[in-house]
Amino acid sequence: MIPFLTYPLALLAMASLPALAAIYILRNRFRRRTVSSLMLWRFRVPSQEGGAKVHRIQLPLVFFLELLALVLLATAATGPRWKLPQSTRPLIVILDDSFSMRAVKDNTSAQARAREYLQSLFRRQAPPVTRLLLAGQEPRLLGPPARTWAEAGKLMPQWTCHAPSSALEAALTLASELGKQQANLLVLTDHPPPDKKVAGDRVEWHSFGEPLDNAAFINASRTALGDQDRCLLEIANFSAKPREARVLVLAGTNLVQRALLSLAPQEHQRVVFNVPSTTALLSATLDDDALGEDNQVHLTPPVRKKVRVQVSLTNDTLNALVERALDATGLRAALSQNPELVIQQSGTIPSGSNVWSLNWVAATNATAYTGPFIIDTSHPLGEGLGLQGAVWAAASASNAPGFVPVVLAGNVPLLSAAEDALGRRHFTLNLDPVLSTVQNTPDWPILFWNLLQWRAGELPGLEDSNLRLGTEAILKTTGEAVTVNLPDGSVKAFAKTADRLSLEAPLPGLYTIKMGPATYPCSVNSLAAEESDLSGCQTGQWGKWGEDAGRRFEETSLIWTFGLAALLALAAHLWVLAAGKGGN
Repeated sequence: MIPFLTYPLALLAMASLPALAAIYILRNRFRRRTVSSLMLWRFRVPSQEGGAKVHRIQLPLVFFLELLALVLLATAATGPRWKLPQSTRPLIVILDDSFSMRAVKDNTSAQARAREYLQSLFRRQAPPVTRLLLAGQEPRLLGPPARTWAEAGKLMPQWTCHAPSSALEAALTLASELGKQQANLLVLTDHPPPDKKVAGDRVEWHSFGEPLDNAAFINASRTALGDQDRCLLEIANFSAKPREARVLVLAGTNLVQRALLSLAPQEHQRVVFNVPSTTALLSATLDDDALGEDNQVHLTPPVRKKVRVQVSLTNDTLNALVERALDATGLRAALSQNPELVIQQSGTIPSGSNVWSLNWVAATNATAYTGPFIIDTSHPLGEGLGLQGAVWAAASASNAPGFVPVVLAGNVPLLSAAEDALGRRHFTLNLDPVLSTVQNTPDWPILFWNLLQWRAGELPGLEDSNLRLGTEAILKTTGEAVTVNLPDGSVKAFAKTADRLSLEAPLPGLYTIKMGPATYPCSVNSLAAEESDLSGCQTGQWGKWGEDAGRRFEETSLIWTFGLAALLALAAHLWVLAAGKGGN
């Protein structure tokens, strides 16, 4: 326990109080003399302040002011400390950042009710130190420690409630580690705790939710399908009674699709339709209800990356096999100038810093292999390959230096890959189509689809233009500066970029990504069935902080209080003297 007086030896300064009293109390007295006249005498002069005899106490006001100043200064010198009422355990507040907190009842959301409760807690008894912990997909600390509501209120705008989930259990674990079993933990959410139980006497769980009916989009996609785009919308009825859901899909101001769905309780239904690939942004909406976050989705045109392929095969049979496979992938660009992939027989590395090559080795002295084949299915070229029942004829050869086998027949490499110093990919295909049946199986177009899909993925631009909230936008960069315009109007700039840039998408809505002269639109939608289902929301409190004797108090120094009072006493002393009211 910290003593009330930090420096008790300073009480020796109190010895100045008797000295001051002696100066005022002990005064000189003179003998009475009778004289004939006072004409030769000066007017009576006040007696000296010191003396050896005790007179009747007649103390002026300035004495009491000086005495008070000495007492206050001596007390301040002892370093007094006091336990103030607000000195309790530190507090860590866990804020549910999921978008279900935005559900509204009586024009008030669960987030607003939780914020109001936190503010009232500061008014009643402010903790000495408060840490705010945001529980979104992953828990994270929200700014520096706060000691007052003014400091905590400055952090509140970061509590946006847009996350597709809330990691409350992980946040409680992190808060316990930060508090070291000494801090009180406060959870503000819209759901009751698991099993409606709270372990320990350091946690209070406050829920501000309401079990409300809600219809929501829980899935939305737009994929390329030739010259059409296939769109899918999935709607769910999260309520205990049937309801109708009106779906409107607009392209600008033009109505593209309209649907009126009759949904049973907890039923899901899908709406599937096609639009021309030239159609720009699509916006789908539902009627307003308790949670507006999941009543709208945006679908931008899907990413259509096409690879410019140059086929330089001299054999007409090989050329026909390759052309047929390339057309089946749907990933080949119409133009072949400035190729990004060259398919050849020469084995020479093509010029160009961004050109991949596939070298076809068609030997005449080939051996036919019926398997079993060894396939590296983790390699991008080996995904989906089976080769069941296929015959693969190839020349007996060893693996070239720097090449990694993808498909093997025993120790004979049938398909191998390598990467050069410039990051270009080169492949060797060891295949004699005369003795083989591989080109007549589904594995043949799969192989070329893997090749073009891999090459398209290395082209600059976004991997996907329609994302779920909580995922990242992956951008293949060219090394140029990247600027991201967020739905709230804010802008993020990246002056230097690596090969791939993972861009956070914390808000639902439309994003615009600029890289050099190119612009890439992107949409992020709130699609999370667990958050849209409000039937489990509840209002209540679980757990209570303990009031044990081991409670930690923080003591506050009162030196400044006594020092300020002493200054006021001395100021009054000067004023009394200046006004001539100090007495004799």
